[in-house]
Amino acid sequence: MTTAMDRRANAESRAGAGIEAGAFSPSLSRVPVTVQVVLGTAKLPLSELLSLQSGAELSLVEKPGDPVTVLVNGCTIAKGELYVLEGEDERFGVKISEIFEGAMPI
Repeated sequence: MTTAMDRRANAESRAGAGIEAGAFSPSLSRVPVTVQVVLGTAKLPLSELLSLQSGAELSLVEKPGDPVTVLVNGCTIAKGELYVLEGEDERFGVKISEIFEGAMPI
């Protein structure tokens, strides 16, 4: 039986491993996927949601410095750290810090 500690150790050991270039057939490796990075969530009553207007601000549950969630085709696969790309003041990048077990082939 796999324990939570085993799963965490496995995820941590794979966090820097990535996927080998030959892990997929050439035709499969060209299939487009949608990658999303979730910065945070907000909880509010439906009445407030319906009254939102342009310029409204939402207070997120997460704090600055909290990890972001990385999704591929709607499935959570990793956590990471958000940063500003060097030489690109208006673009962000994500440094992957943890890949979840079962999210990618070993």
